Amino acid sequence: MNSKTSLRKGVFFPAFLLVLGAGVVGLVNNKLLINCFQAVFNWSYVNLSWMYQFIMAALFVLCCLLLFSRKGDIRIGGKDAKPKYSFWTWFAMSLTGGIGASIVSSGVSQPITFLESVWGELEGYGIEPGSSEAVLFALGRTFHEWAFFPYAFYGVCGVLIAYVCYNKKKPLTISSTLSPLFGDKASRPGVAALVDMSAVLALALAIVGTLGTFIGLVTSCLKQVYGLTVGAPVMFAVMAVTTVVYLLSSLSGVDKGIKFFARLNFKFYMLLLLVVALLGGSLAWILNAGTSSLGYWLQNLPLWTFDTGTAGGENLIKWWTIYNWTFWMAFAPVTGVFLAQLSYGHTIREVLIVNWIMPSLFAVVWFSIFGGCAIDWQLSGVVDLAAVMQENGTYAAIWSFIRQLPLSAVLVPVTLFVMLISFSTSADNSVTVISALCMRGRRIGDEAPAPVKIAWGVAIGLLSFLLMAYASGGKGNDGVRYMVVSIGSVFSILIILQIAAAVKVFFFPSRSEDEADISQ
Repeated sequence: MNSKTSLRKGVFFPAFLLVLGAGVVGLVNNKLLINCFQAVFNWSYVNLSWMYQFIMAALFVLCCLLLFSRKGDIRIGGKDAKPKYSFWTWFAMSLTGGIGASIVSSGVSQPITFLESVWGELEGYGIEPGSSEAVLFALGRTFHEWAFFPYAFYGVCGVLIAYVCYNKKKPLTISSTLSPLFGDKASRPGVAALVDMSAVLALALAIVGTLGTFIGLVTSCLKQVYGLTVGAPVMFAVMAVTTVVYLLSSLSGVDKGIKFFARLNFKFYMLLLLVVALLGGSLAWILNAGTSSLGYWLQNLPLWTFDTGTAGGENLIKWWTIYNWTFWMAFAPVTGVFLAQLSYGHTIREVLIVNWIMPSLFAVVWFSIFGGCAIDWQLSGVVDLAAVMQENGTYAAIWSFIRQLPLSAVLVPVTLFVMLISFSTSADNSVTVISALCMRGRRIGDEAPAPVKIAWGVAIGLLSFLLMAYASGGKGNDGVRYMVVSIGSVFSILIILQIAAAVKVFFFPSRSEDEADISQ
C-alpha cells in the first residue's frame, strides 16, 4: 500500500478491536457480554421507541418526496454518466445484497408467530390467535416490517451517498454525507474517523447478526431434518465454511463475486417462489389472503407507524418492530455505499424504484406466498408450525415447512444452498465496503487489500459463533438480537443527521447548487 491508499488506523483499529474484544469477552464470560447487550436493548426500547418510529416515518416521506419531485430527474454522476450494469443485474445485486438469508426463514416463521401469538404478539391489540383477523394481521404486519418502511433506509442512504460522492465529488466516507450540514468540518480527520469508525462497527456487528442467523438455520436443519447432534463444534464448522465462502467471493471483487452470486441468488429466489406457489397450499387462498392483508396493513398504517408499545404491547413492539428497525439502521449507511456504487448513471427516481419500490414489492410477494401457504397449513392442520417453534426455536419452522412439500428431499438442500448464497451475497458486499472505508484515498467502487478483508471476515465469524453457541436463548437468536439492537440504538444519531443532510442538500440547496442540479 502506498501513502495514498494506506490504512486509516483511526477507523480500522478501534472498530476491529471492539469486535474482537467482544469476541474475547464472549469466550471468557459470555453471560457478561450478553448482559451488557441486553441492558442496552432494554433501555433503548423503553426510552427510544418513539424516536425510532419517527425516523421510519421521516425516511418513508423523504423517499416519496424524492421519487415524485423534480429532484428525481437528477442523474447520479452527471448528465453524461452511463450505467455500468444492465437493469436486471442491477436489481439482482441491489436486492440480494441487502437482505441476507433471513428472508427465507422469516417468510414462514414471522407470519406464523403473529398468527398464533407464539410469544404473546397479539395480546396488545386483543386479537384472537388463529382467527380471521389474526390471518390479516400476520401478513399485514409482516409487510409493514419487511417492505416499504425498512427499505426506505436503503433508498435514502443509497441516494444520499451516491449524490454526495458522485455529483458533489466528495471522498468515499460516511462522514461525507454530513457535509451538507457541517461543510468542511465533516471532513476533519478526527470527525471523519469517528463517524466512519462507528459506521464500520455498526455494519460489522450487523453482519455478525446475519451470520448468526445462518448458523442457526443450518444447525436447526441438521437437527430437525437429518437427526444429527448439534453442538459448538458443528456450529464452528458451519461458521468456518461460510466465512471462507463469502471471503472468497469478496476477494474476487464486485464484478466477479457479488455479481455472480447475486444473479444466482435471484434465480433461486424465483425458483423457490414458483415451487411453493405451485406445490404448496391453495394458490387462490394464498393470493386472496395476501391481497386482503395488504388492505389491512393500509387501514392500520397510521397506528402501526407511530405505536411505541402503548397499543401493541412489549412482546410485539420490542421483540419485532424495534428490533427490526434498529437492525436495518445498523446496515443502512454502509450498505448505502454499495448501493451507491451500483447507481452510477441512473437518475434518483430510477435508484429509488430499484432500491425502494421493487424490493418492497418483492417482499410483499414473497411473504404472501411463503407466509400465506404456511398459514393455510397451520389453520388446516397440515403441520403445527407454531408448536415446532415453541419447542425448537424460530429457525425450525422453515424446515418443517419445506418437509411438507413434494420432493422435500431435494428442496431441503436446495433451500440450504439458497440461504448460503443469500448470506454470502449480503456479507460479500458488506465486507467489501467496510474494508474500503478502512482505507485512505479510496474512491467509491475501489477494492480494499485482501488482508483487511480477511481480518474482518475472521473477526465477524468468531463473534457470530460465540453468540450462537453460547447465547442463543429461548428464541434461538437472543444474543444476536441484543447485540444488533445495541449498536443500532447508538447508530440512530447518524441516521437522524443523514436525514437532515438529505433534506438540506435536496430541498434547501444554495442557488448555485440548485442550478447545477437542473443541468444534471
